[in-house]
Amino acid sequence: MQKIIFLVSFFALGFGAMAQDPTEIMDKGLVEGDTVPPDIELKKEYDPKRASTLSAIFPGLGQIYNDSWWKAPIIYVGMGTSIYFIDYNNQKRKDYTVLVKELLAKQKNGETINENELRVYRRNADYWRKNRDLVFLTTLAIYGLNIIEASIDAHLKGFNVNDNLANFKPKVGVINNGTTYLGVGVTIPIRSR
Repeated sequence: MQKIIFLVSFFALGFGAMAQDPTEIMDKGLVEGDTVPPDIELKKEYDPKRASTLSAIFPGLGQIYNDSWWKAPIIYVGMGTSIYFIDYNNQKRKDYTVLVKELLAKQKNGETINENELRVYRRNADYWRKNRDLVFLTTLAIYGLNIIEASIDAHLKGFNVNDNLANFKPKVGVINNGTTYLGVGVTIPIRSR
């Protein structure tokens, strides 16, 4: 009995293949015209690792890679100003260090020197050294922020910031018993394609 059921079902399934017309063969793989619909806009993908690497090699280059050209001059002004003040503070420190050395040389030769003047010169040399070191740390902070900003900007370039993030639509629905109701539907897209 099982053999008969098997044979009947085997032949019954085969009859479905005879319903197809063998002369109509369509190649579904071939598409004529554009393969990308015209309303889809292809966006450039930004690599955060590459952006941060470029900014580490040359400050501002990661921002240029991210097409944020306007940020590069800000970085150059910040770095240039910091480097200028490093040089300025270092020159002032050298000036006061030379004055301290001159007073100590006079003291070695047996001349009397004003101790208050020596103390003031040493304090000023120390003050300008501290300022130089602080500006150097500021320069390093600007350099680090440049790298971090390039990476974050590359991450957020693909982020959707248009006004159409959540759609509020009025809705008229029908319940199973035939009554209608009014409501508001909220559509929040998880992934847009």
